[in-house]
Amino acid sequence: MKKLGYMFVVLLLLVGTIYFLFFHERRGTDTVYLIPNGYKGCVGVFYDVKGEPLLKVQNDKIIHKISKDGKLETSSSESFGWYSRVDSGWYNSEYYYVDDQGEKVKKLNWEKDINWEMTAEDEYNGNYFTFFVGGKDDASTPQPECFSK
Repeated sequence: MKKLGYMFVVLLLLVGTIYFLFFHERRGTDTVYLIPNGYKGCVGVFYDVKGEPLLKVQNDKIIHKISKDGKLETSSSESFGWYSRVDSGWYNSEYYYVDDQGEKVKKLNWEKDINWEMTAEDEYNGNYFTFFVGGKDDASTPQPECFSK
């Protein structure tokens, strides 16, 4: 009977380990991008910029307040809110147009209003994330070099 108990505990630990390693959802923090109402064009989030404010978390979501020129510079690292330093984990992103007071005006649709997104690193900009606000007709190329110096 005691042997059966030990086997049950070992089996339970084995199943728990397999679940955690292979099936457990690696969850990062959801993100929200607040974009000035009517803005169309490239948006860039530039990380690790000395002297700039850190990103803020409100209601368990990382808030990105984009300026009128389509940029956000932050001293937060690119991995802020990730599941781990090397894995962002699964998360949702929401995109909104906001008025001058920061109130949400319209939720942007990923398939209709956001043309593409990419993460990059270069010698001038460091680590950054860009996406294009506007339909396919508004983007001159699939992934233009928006913020190259």
